[in-house]
Amino acid sequence: MRQNRNSKTPSRLVRLMISNWMLGWAVGFACAAAVLASNIAGICDLMLRSDVMWQGLTLLFGGFGLFFGGVVCATAIMLLPTDEEAWEDRGGGTAAPVLLPAYVLARARASRG
Repeated sequence: MRQNRNSKTPSRLVRLMISNWMLGWAVGFACAAAVLASNIAGICDLMLRSDVMWQGLTLLFGGFGLFFGGVVCATAIMLLPTDEEAWEDRGGGTAAPVLLPAYVLARARASRG
């Protein structure tokens, strides 16, 4: 396998990962704040009355940030464009067909009862 040793490539990849990770953390923090604001299952009341409120908030926001940051970063890496010429050397072939759903109109029968 041949690697491109361009000096700009690693820094661009690292910038891509860090920026997407930060975007994911921001989305995670927004979702955690939405959970607290909507007070699902009384979680906001429980957190604010607890004597370990800061630890709970740290776990909530850290967990959401870590999860969403990882998902957004991994998605950005997996969606990077590939070099098409490199794939032609490996046998090529044709692309798999794209299957689309077939929508059919149906009538509802009247009740017999």
